[in-house]
Amino acid sequence: MKKLLSLLLCLILATACMAAAAAETDGKVDELKVGIAKAVTPRTLMSESGAYGRMNYNAFCAGTFLIKDADGVIQPNLMTDWEINEDGTEMVATFATDQGITWHDGEMLTMDDIEFTCNFSMSNGAGYMGELDHVERLSDTQLKFFFKGPKAFYEMGTMAIFQRVYPKHIWENVEDPDNYAEPEAAIGCGPYKLVNVDEDAGTLHYEAVADSYLGRELTVKSVTVRTYDSQDALAMAVRTGEVDAMYDYASPIPPTLAQSVTGVENVDNGMSKNLGNYMLLFGFKKQPTDDLAFRQATYKALDYELLAAAIGGDDGEVAGAGLIPSLSLGFDDTLPTNAQDQEEAMRILDEAGYLDVNGDGWREMPDGSEMNVVVSPQNNATRQSMYERIAEIIMKNLGEIGVQTTLDEESVRNSDFANQLRADGTYELFICYSTQGVGMFKTAYMYIIDEGPGAKWGSCLDPELLDAYHALQEAQDYDAYTDSVRALQQLNAEHIYGIGLCWDKSYYPYRTDKYEGWTDFPGWGVINNQTWYTLHTK
Repeated sequence: MKKLLSLLLCLILATACMAAAAAETDGKVDELKVGIAKAVTPRTLMSESGAYGRMNYNAFCAGTFLIKDADGVIQPNLMTDWEINEDGTEMVATFATDQGITWHDGEMLTMDDIEFTCNFSMSNGAGYMGELDHVERLSDTQLKFFFKGPKAFYEMGTMAIFQRVYPKHIWENVEDPDNYAEPEAAIGCGPYKLVNVDEDAGTLHYEAVADSYLGRELTVKSVTVRTYDSQDALAMAVRTGEVDAMYDYASPIPPTLAQSVTGVENVDNGMSKNLGNYMLLFGFKKQPTDDLAFRQATYKALDYELLAAAIGGDDGEVAGAGLIPSLSLGFDDTLPTNAQDQEEAMRILDEAGYLDVNGDGWREMPDGSEMNVVVSPQNNATRQSMYERIAEIIMKNLGEIGVQTTLDEESVRNSDFANQLRADGTYELFICYSTQGVGMFKTAYMYIIDEGPGAKWGSCLDPELLDAYHALQEAQDYDAYTDSVRALQQLNAEHIYGIGLCWDKSYYPYRTDKYEGWTDFPGWGVINNQTWYTLHTK
């Protein structure tokens, strides 16, 4: 009996200790360590570069109007509710300005800040409100948005994740917002505040502002973001446990590095389908790339199996005629997969008058003049070697059908030249990348059209394409939106505005030994706007 009583007493004590430990930690994460291949500067709400700016895509230090879930669907955040009028030109939105949200300097978030943010963003290009005309305050929690056309749903899609709120009491008197870099520039109203920066160590440390945010319990108490000089070092940091996960918007580690964290104990390589993709765009302000026959021949000439292997490794997928990846909302799976047919390519060129007139092995233009097509890779340090490898394959394939090409070396080495080239749309063949954020809603076709505030690199003014993209912008719900996306893909299959070079996979590795409850967003990774509420200790 004494032994039994002793055993029961031990069990009671052990249970009490376990309960006390559970009560003390409550399964929360004391310090989540995140690795990123971006610098610790700049640290300002105006910038989306660097570790600070990139993390704010995750509704982190900055408070965002809206977020998106793992499927890319718009969800509430500081904008808690909305109602769009029948023709999509107006929207009444409710904000969490009555829920005790404070700026990280202690000031309360109010409708003054929301209204200021809208006007500030429109006047300074500090946001994603290109279709907003003006706003009208209805109350301390409601604001009415007036758009330039029936584009309320589209504007919400472009704002989600990206549009952050600016504190009026800090930014209203800043004369040069683009170059404002005082510590106050980093003050946000998100669930985490920046409390320490060690530039020598390359770390930023954040702490949760409270136990909960917008009514949801925060399960991660603090986050340390450590910067790395290269993705190689970043992958190794995950492998060795120096960090718990990696994050870098639009820059997952390449397949070659993914092999180093695949099959490693307590590491998940974070592979998922990618919303971003490598593309070849045609210059519609140049000859011969403005000619449909030349574009058709180029489309038939390329070795897509080789491109998929070069870009995506063993997991690379040959892209389809619709350009955008299969993960995209509104993806059209009825369109054919890209396939090489160089005999057909040569037949198309012959019929269109691109002949080797002088017998030197290279085709001339239909008027007999020399044809030497310039291939311009996008200037990007992270992807430069990949762009050059893609250019090598494309130039070889075009050479095999008699098309002479030249690598645009100035674009490779001179970022100013490259930026001006794409801004002017005066390229001929442009190798580039559509990011995950653009792929979520605007689609890669945003990079092709040459119209409006959303135009980035486009050179195409084909009325059919513009009409289809306008229909996307004016869609009032997801059904109309996906119909428009399918129409864009079908037009691309017919007119070949751009070519998808590969649908690759994203790799954002993370560790599985200490924490569970990771929420993996396809093409984005486990560091996202849900991580702060779902992650907990094992």
